[in-house]
Amino acid sequence: MIKNINKVKEVDVSAVAGNKTLAAAVDRRSIERCKEAIERLGIVHTPVIGAAKGGRRMLLSGQCELTALRELGVKKMDAIEVDVAGDEAAGAKLPLLLISLQGRPGALCEGLLLQEAVGAGVSRSEIQAMLGRSASWVSNRLSLVTRLDGNVYEMVRSGLLEPRCAEEISRLPAEAQFKFAEIALREGLPKSAIESLVSGYRDDSCPDVVKAQIINNPREALKRMADKRRAVNPDRPGRQNASVTPEAMDGHVKSMRFQAIALLRMLSGISPDEAEGCNSALKELETSLSALLTVIRDLFTRVKTEVGNSVG
Repeated sequence: MIKNINKVKEVDVSAVAGNKTLAAAVDRRSIERCKEAIERLGIVHTPVIGAAKGGRRMLLSGQCELTALRELGVKKMDAIEVDVAGDEAAGAKLPLLLISLQGRPGALCEGLLLQEAVGAGVSRSEIQAMLGRSASWVSNRLSLVTRLDGNVYEMVRSGLLEPRCAEEISRLPAEAQFKFAEIALREGLPKSAIESLVSGYRDDSCPDVVKAQIINNPREALKRMADKRRAVNPDRPGRQNASVTPEAMDGHVKSMRFQAIALLRMLSGISPDEAEGCNSALKELETSLSALLTVIRDLFTRVKTEVGNSVG
């Protein structure tokens, strides 16, 4: 696949073409942290570039570093140069190999890189062997790309929308994704809120009128969902006037923290393939935790408001 790898070379920053697929995994905070690290330590992770036909240099790894260097006004950088001239498959497989070594860039970016590799003639079985992933993992990543509306992807590529927010939005019907993304972006909704709204939309018991509100007025829909979660079930007698004691709340919180720590240790020790067997349960847990965080944040906001009013 690789013809030869030369020593690290000094190249013109402006001569290296950025990688729009890798850019989908880079957010503003990552770039700022990278700029700070470069100013203090220099380049920590050396970018990898592919030397293509006609002397063109394309980025294979290090989009965050390249963007940071350009914003800092740096003219020259050290980079590892790989010869991929005349080998389209090599140019598509190298970024996949590099991200598998350096850590996950996010499902959307992985899916886009997989799509490029498949388009260049790399077989799915070869991708599985190269990355050490299962067939279902590859299929899920490719499915994410095909589900995502093209306009939403452009929002990610231009840096307007975080990739992981786009991953959640891809679970909505294709015709509703762009409108929801535009309004969510304008309203400044965090990823946790987007997760809750998308999960609510996909709930089989969600009425059509609520689904329409989720798409057209997500912030109001979020409040409506929070109110519903706080509502007391009328079929359970005695609950309407019941109060939660600090002792009972403290006990529940400590128990949940203990379980969270135990689950964290368990998940950190399993492989991605092992995790696939409990994907459904983990997704349900993620949805429940997102709903819980929404309620907790809303409670903090109301407490802060009430305290402010009493002081005033």
